[in-house]
Amino acid sequence: MKVFIVFDNRANEGFRKGWGLSLFIRGKNKSILFDTGCSGEDLLYNLDKFGIKPTDFSDVVISHGHWDHTGGIFSLLNSDAYDFYVGESFSKKFAFEIEQRNGHVYRGGDWRKISDEFYITPELKENFPEQALVYNGDEFSFLFVGCSHPEVENFAELTYIKFKKPLYIMGGFHFYPLSEGKIEERVKKFESLHIKSIYPLHCTGEIGIKIVLRRVTGKSLQAGDILEF
Repeated sequence: MKVFIVFDNRANEGFRKGWGLSLFIRGKNKSILFDTGCSGEDLLYNLDKFGIKPTDFSDVVISHGHWDHTGGIFSLLNSDAYDFYVGESFSKKFAFEIEQRNGHVYRGGDWRKISDEFYITPELKENFPEQALVYNGDEFSFLFVGCSHPEVENFAELTYIKFKKPLYIMGGFHFYPLSEGKIEERVKKFESLHIKSIYPLHCTGEIGIKIVLRRVTGKSLQAGDILEF
């Protein structure tokens, strides 16, 4: 498995940054785009910097309906037709607009299997409805979260119960509005979640990233980085 950090609040030289998240995950037999950042122009630019063509994938998983994760959708639809996997609470109006532009929207409820490797979690609804993506490897599970509005700990627990394998986690944890004390309190919960390594991005925030990586094995990444397993 190889993960390309396509869009993030921070970026390596030559890549564009902005408030949002997009990851391109290449599995053994399928590639998936997870979220689309806040800007379609910047999304396509960064994909091109990686040498990834919009036609290199046909499946797009949207964690939730906020603008910083859906901003690149219509720019993709100018390139080709895609299958969009959204949560059951995703805007019906937005879904209709996607389908009007030749996209196919699949609305979820329970666990969904996209392939032998990729699964989508049920939508959790606390704070704001959101779903997550899981790569189910032979010896580990890799959890990809968008903003973790329902809290990353809940997605981690859900994933471990489902697959019962050591966890890797990447994405936004929505720690940036929290005090350092609250972040420390939340991160302590990670110790019981069978986490092997963690890669905080986006709305985790600079302080949140420092606290997470001080307590849990992991690495700070940004747009332009590649993680390979």
